[in-house]
Amino acid sequence: MQIRSRLTLLYLAIAAFILALVLVAVWLVFKKDTEENFYKNLRSQAQLAANNPQFTPEKTTAMWSAPETDTLPYLENVSVYNDAYERVFSLYPEAVPVSVKVLQDIQTKGEVRFSHYNLQALGMTYSSNNQQQFVVIAEGYCDDAALWNLSRILLAGYFLGLGLMAGGGWYFSGKALQPVSNIVGEVEAMQPTDLSRRVDTGGKQDELGRLAETFNRLLDRVEKAFQMQRMFLSNVSHEMRNPLQALRSQLEVTLQRPREVEQYRQALASVLDDVNYMHDMEEKLLLLARIYNDPAGIVMEPLRLDELLWQSKSQVQKQHPQYKISLDFEQLPETDDALNFVGNEVLLRSALINLMENGAKYGGGQLVTARLNAADGSHVNIEILDRGPGIPEAELPLLFEPFYRLERHRGNIKGTGIGLSLVKNVLDVHGIRLEVVHREGGGSIFRLLFPTKTAA
Repeated sequence: MQIRSRLTLLYLAIAAFILALVLVAVWLVFKKDTEENFYKNLRSQAQLAANNPQFTPEKTTAMWSAPETDTLPYLENVSVYNDAYERVFSLYPEAVPVSVKVLQDIQTKGEVRFSHYNLQALGMTYSSNNQQQFVVIAEGYCDDAALWNLSRILLAGYFLGLGLMAGGGWYFSGKALQPVSNIVGEVEAMQPTDLSRRVDTGGKQDELGRLAETFNRLLDRVEKAFQMQRMFLSNVSHEMRNPLQALRSQLEVTLQRPREVEQYRQALASVLDDVNYMHDMEEKLLLLARIYNDPAGIVMEPLRLDELLWQSKSQVQKQHPQYKISLDFEQLPETDDALNFVGNEVLLRSALINLMENGAKYGGGQLVTARLNAADGSHVNIEILDRGPGIPEAELPLLFEPFYRLERHRGNIKGTGIGLSLVKNVLDVHGIRLEVVHREGGGSIFRLLFPTKTAA
């Protein structure tokens, strides 16, 4: 069932219930008011008969007998009974008297309403001038034609109201859901080849407006993911084609004619360099894919930051003996507990290695310093300081985009453009904030701000 139909039925059910309660209440109030007016009129007749100066309390000698039906031949009557339960006055002497039980009930309660055949009666006690007690009974026919007419009117109005409410509910639910239909139409019109279109929010701040804004933010993320995918495929194909082409060219040239052993050694060394480059890119891509695909599945374990720095430095110098890396532990925290951290050792070590390698590679082989900095005595940061040319301010926002490389390094320094993107994603998974600061005298500082909440 469509939402519009469900809303209409729900609205109709609630409105029908409320309308039924209101109409029943109107009917009951009208019925109560009619009855009160009827008995008020009977009370007035009884009081008028009791105060009539022509009334003489003498026992009537009229004969009576029970009617053959439940209907009396008259529509109203006033009777008076003495304390011996004898009728002493009646407008219709042939009228059927009330029972002694009813008269006793009237004397006990002072006023009683009861039914007498097809008539409604009201009985009340009365004291004459000589303090003699009497019971005055006024009875009449209560015509309920007005009540039945009102019932028919209310019933017709109820069903007419249901029809109007059903139409109104259908119309207004359609108007309320029109923005949803518009969103559905706009989304269906979108093509995978053009994700630049956005849903029109209409400038509204209601729930549907917020839904449209949320969907637009989702489209932003989807568009960014598609752009990254296209850029990834384009850059990977480009980055893989260059070393593969170089490998092919070197092997073809080497195999064109017999060569000296040294020439073969140089050719193989060049091939190995290209293979290492491709292997490095593959490792970084696998780590990126691991972070993107299942960040919740990354295992976090306790580790020490000083040991992590030592291991990272050792691995960099093992792979690149020519790089100069120094460690600075002069500003250690007051307690060893501040050096404890919960994270994934492989990913964090990969991030630190990338930062150290970049500092050495783009710094022209100058010294790179990695230091633990506990400025407040307990909270530890890691800083990687290089002496390179620095990073232009205009290129800082793009520095961590996948496959982005600084303009001045393209073509003259070999690189994949994946390292800093990997670093940023690793740090984001661990909740570590990264700052890039210009260093006085040249170079940059990559500062890793570790959160205090995750410190063990």
